[in-house]
Amino acid sequence: MKRSRLKLFKTTSLTISLIGVILILITIGVVAYIAVSGLTNTVSTSVSSGAEYDQLNQLKNQYNNISQNYMSISDQVTQSKDKNLKTTYNNGKLKLSEANTTITSIENDINNGKSEDVIKSKINSANEDLKFVQETYSNITS
Repeated sequence: MKRSRLKLFKTTSLTISLIGVILILITIGVVAYIAVSGLTNTVSTSVSSGAEYDQLNQLKNQYNNISQNYMSISDQVTQSKDKNLKTTYNNGKLKLSEANTTITSIENDINNGKSEDVIKSKINSANEDLKFVQETYSNITS
């Protein structure tokens, strides 16, 4: 009877140890999977936001060029007595301000990791605003 109990104790002890080792290995596997998955996601986000940073820099350059052109005609427009010209200029100036706000918003969204769709829609909006301002500038100077 003593041998039977001893054999049962050894078998039970060995089974519990084996189950413990298996659980530890499974835990390590799950933690490794989560770490690799998170790292992969971070790398993907960094790569996709790289293109968005390039677009943001293009927008900033366009904004700076258009803004300089627009400010160069400010004196001419303010001295003019043509109300339509002043209205057109003010509308363009308003759109230029909206484009600047959108560009700042895009930069914040990229830094905060917002979705690519949101950023692209804002980039399109800023492009439209800048095109409007460029057309307005062309109309004023012609």
